[in-house]
Amino acid sequence: MQQAAWQREFFRILVVVGLGFALGWSSGHAIWGLILGLLTAQVMAFRAMASLYRWSYRQGPPPQDSGLIGYSVDKLIRREKNLKNKLAQQAVQLQRYNQGIESLHDGVVIIGQEGYITNFNGSASRLLGLRKEDSGQHITNLIRNPRFTRYFNEGDYSSSLQFDVSHRKQFSLQIQITQFGLDQKVMLVKDITERKRVETMRQNFIADVSHELRTPLTVINGYLEMLGDMELPPSLQKAIGQMNSQGQRMKSLVNDLIELSKLESANTEQLGDWFNLQQLGYSVVDQLQAYSNNRIVFKCPQKIEIQGFSDEMSSVLTNLLTNAIKYGGDDNIEFTIRSGFDGVKVSISDHGPGIPAQHISRLTERFYRIDDSRESTVGGSGLGLAIVKHALEHHDTVLDIESTLGKGSTFSFIISSDRSRVMEKD
Repeated sequence: MQQAAWQREFFRILVVVGLGFALGWSSGHAIWGLILGLLTAQVMAFRAMASLYRWSYRQGPPPQDSGLIGYSVDKLIRREKNLKNKLAQQAVQLQRYNQGIESLHDGVVIIGQEGYITNFNGSASRLLGLRKEDSGQHITNLIRNPRFTRYFNEGDYSSSLQFDVSHRKQFSLQIQITQFGLDQKVMLVKDITERKRVETMRQNFIADVSHELRTPLTVINGYLEMLGDMELPPSLQKAIGQMNSQGQRMKSLVNDLIELSKLESANTEQLGDWFNLQQLGYSVVDQLQAYSNNRIVFKCPQKIEIQGFSDEMSSVLTNLLTNAIKYGGDDNIEFTIRSGFDGVKVSISDHGPGIPAQHISRLTERFYRIDDSRESTVGGSGLGLAIVKHALEHHDTVLDIESTLGKGSTFSFIISSDRSRVMEKD
């Protein structure tokens, strides 16, 4: 069809020019006739182009032409029709996508690269208190939570964020941001109010039961200690000793449960107070040196202060050192606190048998044990590293575990530079 349009265009030009040449030849002015024919063909082409120009701006009907311009107009009309059909289909699909997003129970907020809201669904409006006129506002101006502001500005969205908001009613929310394309982010908002309520009930139940068990256990252990000091038959003395050992183990478990419950229910939005980490390290080492047979080698060449909770950090260091003493073999234990470029690194290394790789990711789970038989011989509640995990979360850090079988293990964490400061060297 395109070739036929070219042929018609050339044929029309030839006819017009040929008629002009023939008229000029008949009158004795062939050249002027040829020029007249060419000018006439040019005027006809110009009129067709002018008609095309007006039609392109919707100022007139499409040009009626059998040549190239007519062919081009037909192609444009067909393309426009196809484009309208595709746009209509995409509009239907977009409407279905919007309806699907709108039907989600989770909130969805579309954010530009700079943090300005471009769109959100009804669930986001309900959970975050957003209104239609909030579109175009910066997200941190509408969610005025310090933890969310820090989370959004840092730009590390590998993990989710949980915090509470209050408008009309109290919500506990979980936020997860994902990069979308080159210049947009998608923020998913999940309502975890009910889940948090159930978790709080569980924590309260464990705390209440633990508190209720503490008093009878104290009485039982007291009488067992008294019986252990009395002159009894060997068989009964052995039974009393085993009962006393299990009673002390139960007491340790109850104390750990109470401590873990306190950590889980603590307000994680508070940063705590500044305290001397070097001095705390010396204090913990002094308490455990006799238990470790003086195997702890403590190195902290600088006076370092961190912002946090000294009692929780003391629990962290005590649990890590106690584990190293129990499972780290008979060699020395290196306990080091050093200041670096990215903050203060605390590490505790032993030279024990090491930990198989498949167990490392689960060590901070409650009651998780690598070897039940070994655990029963050395005691322990299985909650020590769970306590460490929650306490370190309150200091915005995580426990890093490195271990090589037959060579030992290193437990470490880093307190960021904005929560630590070096006061002076020893």
